[in-house]
Amino acid sequence: MSGMSEPPRARDAAALVVDFGTTTSAAIVVAGEEAWPVPEPVTGAASWPSAVFWDGQQLLVGTLAEQRKRSEPESFAAEFKRGLAADTSVVLGRRRFRPVEQVVALLAALRAEAERTHGAPIGRALITVPASYGPSDPRRARMIAAADAAGLDTVELLPEPVAAAFAPAVGPSFVAGDIVLVYDLGGGSFDATLLRIGERWHDVLGYGALDDCGGREIEALLASRIQAEGQAWLAPLLSSAATSPSDPAALRLGMAVTDFAQRLKHQLSVAPAVEDFFLPNAPAYRLTRADLGALAAPLLGRTVTCCTELLARVGVSPHQVAAILPVGGGVRMPAVGELLQQALRLPLHTVEEPELATVRGAARWLPQSGPRRVPAATSPEPSIPLSFAIPGGSAHLLRWLVAPGQAYVAGVPLARVRLASGALWDLTARMPGTLDRLLAAPGSEVTAHEWLALARP
Repeated sequence: MSGMSEPPRARDAAALVVDFGTTTSAAIVVAGEEAWPVPEPVTGAASWPSAVFWDGQQLLVGTLAEQRKRSEPESFAAEFKRGLAADTSVVLGRRRFRPVEQVVALLAALRAEAERTHGAPIGRALITVPASYGPSDPRRARMIAAADAAGLDTVELLPEPVAAAFAPAVGPSFVAGDIVLVYDLGGGSFDATLLRIGERWHDVLGYGALDDCGGREIEALLASRIQAEGQAWLAPLLSSAATSPSDPAALRLGMAVTDFAQRLKHQLSVAPAVEDFFLPNAPAYRLTRADLGALAAPLLGRTVTCCTELLARVGVSPHQVAAILPVGGGVRMPAVGELLQQALRLPLHTVEEPELATVRGAARWLPQSGPRRVPAATSPEPSIPLSFAIPGGSAHLLRWLVAPGQAYVAGVPLARVRLASGALWDLTARMPGTLDRLLAAPGSEVTAHEWLALARP
């Protein structure tokens, strides 16, 4: 991956940065100022399929799962991120798995591969989540719980659009104060977010989301067209496949047609027209960019409507927006850029490899996010109560880093908290002392200026 270094020889404390997507996921290890991708072990690609397969003993993930899906379609699952809100279990083979368990399997595989390349254990994670995952959204807690179950005990969340705005740009970068519309067309969903650019953090002004509007939906439309136009050569397969759509043979055929549609779509991102063969003895299937653009036009029109409604809802006029930032694998379709310029008439801010913009931006943000520390407020009493001006007014206390009876020096982190935004902050000592007694237990919600501990000078 361009802009990424090889694993450093010095094994510094590292963090695993993960963009957990609906259809694909990507990860980068960050150690100090250095970063390198975690390639999919089978293909070597930067992205891992967000897919699992139950082989009767374990959940296979990524390409290993994709390779097995046609052998036993009923044991395969993908796009399980969509089910994270309800977290209702599904049957894979002869077992039931909740979506959060499937997330655990993929995160554990990412961590294991990251530790293999890093050569040391990794316990910290920075995971990007959609801006639509608000502070009380259960998907936030389930993503954190999944990471913890995967062996990542210090987990930080970062909104995907905030991360994407830090991605390497082709051309001038944003400047503080710019208002940017992040247009994220992924494999399984669409997200529109308005950001105000800052030096170390970008403020989310508003967001809109379409959970049924992504690259997979475009591929499904194309697959339906292929089946309709290819009845002559698909009919024998359809008649011999099964009488029920849930039959494994029918599922295999549907998967094959969808994979063929995906292949055509990807080829059209670099060529104006393509001819390809679904079967060696079938006629060539021809498709042009114009054909695909017309097929996808109603779906893409919904994304533009989502953007215009977001601007109106937030009260931002188009002339106040500095640029549109298109990210996600779906924006590689030339029709997307053409539609955005025609409909919104705003400059497009191009990033390298838009499908990796979120993970690469998060990896750039992490080392430059600065020391996020709050010094303790103390009193002149012999037993000193420690309180902290917690940003945002409240936080979740993750753990104490200094034990009662332990001496500490000024500036040392005493405890670590997670803000409602998902960011991690350290509560630090203003003066040296000895921790006497804890007044707040790990796992509790704490507020700004609340007494959290007692200390002795």
